[in-house]
Amino acid sequence: MHKPAAKNIYSALTSFAIDCHQYALVTESCGHLVNDSRQLECGDIFCAVIGHSLDGRKFIESAIQSGASMVLAECESPEQHGLVEQASMEQAAVIHFYQLNKHLFALAKAYYQSPQSAMTMIGITGTNGKTSTSQLVAQLINALAQQCSSPEQCAVIGTNGAGAVGNLKELANTTPSASELHQLFYQFAQQDYTHTAMEVSSHALEQGRVTGELFDIAVFTNLSRDHLDYHGSMENYAKAKRALFVGNDQQIAVVNGDDDQAKQWLNTWPAEQELWLFGLNEDIAQHKYYLQAKSIEPHHQGTRFILATHLGDIAINSPLLGLFNVENLLAAIAVVLASAPEKQGQTLALLANAVENLVAIPGRMEAFAADNKCTAVVDYAHSPDALEKALIACRKHCQGKLYAVFGCGGDRDKGKRPLMAKAAADNADYLVLTNDNPRTESEQSIIDNMLTGLDGSEQVSVILDRKTAVLSTLAKAQEGDVVLLAGKGHEDYVILGNKKYPYNERAIVEQYYQDIMQHNQSHTGEVKR
Repeated sequence: MHKPAAKNIYSALTSFAIDCHQYALVTESCGHLVNDSRQLECGDIFCAVIGHSLDGRKFIESAIQSGASMVLAECESPEQHGLVEQASMEQAAVIHFYQLNKHLFALAKAYYQSPQSAMTMIGITGTNGKTSTSQLVAQLINALAQQCSSPEQCAVIGTNGAGAVGNLKELANTTPSASELHQLFYQFAQQDYTHTAMEVSSHALEQGRVTGELFDIAVFTNLSRDHLDYHGSMENYAKAKRALFVGNDQQIAVVNGDDDQAKQWLNTWPAEQELWLFGLNEDIAQHKYYLQAKSIEPHHQGTRFILATHLGDIAINSPLLGLFNVENLLAAIAVVLASAPEKQGQTLALLANAVENLVAIPGRMEAFAADNKCTAVVDYAHSPDALEKALIACRKHCQGKLYAVFGCGGDRDKGKRPLMAKAAADNADYLVLTNDNPRTESEQSIIDNMLTGLDGSEQVSVILDRKTAVLSTLAKAQEGDVVLLAGKGHEDYVILGNKKYPYNERAIVEQYYQDIMQHNQSHTGEVKR
């Protein structure tokens, strides 16, 4: 893959009133902009920013030793902006940049020469549903392109990673840093992607890692309590999410019309911005562009419904479980239709087949089953609202008892812990409280916080070791029962202290069912997913 030309960094810095042409790059060619010294390769430009929790300037020496061709070091005084240190022509120049973190998005855009302009950019925000919606968008665009022999293809960026669906590269954050983000855009453009569907976290919007102007289509899924340890209040949290929408005719908005927060926004939504609403309520159909799910019928292998739109109605048979996945699917379909205004009628007609062949997203209401055993559902739900919706979805497919195995993250919003427990108690028959990334907090103190949300009448067990909690609950549950394993989803680690240790709940569950079948010497089937 080609890397940006060396001249790009000089022209990009010139736009920020920094003239450094006399300072040569140590290497013959430029690499990528990098603000994590551990990921730096020889020739890369190290951006030493003052971050939310780390000061990148502490790693300048390490970056130089790793072969950085240049270092941009954030300074706190405007008088230092543009000052350059270079001990010799053999050592990387260190260029002081006032408020580098604030301007990193614009700098990266200039350095990579706006690679995203060649793609349709789709940004998805909301408390829940970002991962599922982004991957559903990509699957639908790719499936429709295949049906129509079109060159269109969609990449994704988010919690599960970046790249092609089914072959994602792991990321440290849901929304990467501004420099890493533009590096991904640059790679996608070279790989001829025509669309990028990207999860946009409230943290990224608040910190300026991404701006609403980046996106041609912006999606809002829902808002419920989460991340108050960072935002401080629901008002601040909602304000951060709202920043994704630019409010003009340069962007299409796709919004969940059933969501309470969205309803408040809609009262003052700018008339000049094209607005698509999706949801389950009948009043959705009053809007110019709408998608409504009607006559919803959950079944053993998914959900059937009638998709009513301003373009007409079609019958949908989705392999996804849960009403919230109906909403996620509505959002994804709205994006696909809105992104191709010249062929919306044709696209709608082809959607039914594309939806029927969707593949479940790893760790998102992912069901595992075997003959004569309970069904296990692995899901990423880690907020009260998400847990409630996941349990309601499981109940629709449960013939016996419903178990909830879950925990709450350490060093995070303590106020949601009793709410999580209450959501589980209101919707499950049996509760098993366990750990979920306790970090530096005491596992027992987290459990104690959760227990304050219960009134003592619930059937609840506490098993701190998560693997033991999972396996013992699966062993206890009977055929017809459903066991929801909430919180870990796609993750393949657990955070204890400040370190990550291997833990893959999906693999544990799959191995459990395989062991059961081998023990019974069953040759009649495989683990059903």
